[in-house]
Amino acid sequence: MKKIVLASVLAALVSVSAVSFAAPIRNPEAGDFKVNVNYGFDQEEGGRSAESRFAGGDLTYVLNDNWDIQYVNNYTEGDNGNEIDEHYLLGSYRVAPYLSLYAGGSYIKTDTWRSDKSAYGYQFGVKGQLPLGSRLQGFASLGFGDDVSSYEVGVGYDITPSWDAHVKYRSANVDVDNYDDEVEGWQVGMGYKF
Repeated sequence: MKKIVLASVLAALVSVSAVSFAAPIRNPEAGDFKVNVNYGFDQEEGGRSAESRFAGGDLTYVLNDNWDIQYVNNYTEGDNGNEIDEHYLLGSYRVAPYLSLYAGGSYIKTDTWRSDKSAYGYQFGVKGQLPLGSRLQGFASLGFGDDVSSYEVGVGYDITPSWDAHVKYRSANVDVDNYDDEVEGWQVGMGYKF
């Protein structure tokens, strides 16, 4: 039953375009499932300001002591109407308690006044977290792919054992079928661990 519920939630959220890495699961255990949702503010798209809006999120399921599977979405809409919608399905391997390597597939869609472009590709990188206190943790990631290269850095605060809040800065260079752009900015969000 748990697998059917998980698959249903993943399928529903994969179809939602306005749902990036956020505060990772602290002390992950097999079967943990976490949802993060982010709100972007003070963002830029191609050097121009971008609308403040719900800008991304992720779903993480812990398979065992070393492996996680994760769906990530980042969405940016510039004030000029340009849209960049990034989707990733990734597998993460913990090489140390606070350091993971990840790899997977990507689907990137851009919508501008000139054209619509989309591409499937790959993504790989490294992500880490650092406990800064009993409830506070820092996190960062660095990713590379054929369509997007990105980094982010942030801090999360555990409100309860299940709820956390986070703030982060993200920057990404996007190159889809000869469409080059950059998105960057601040995001705040909430996460819930089931």
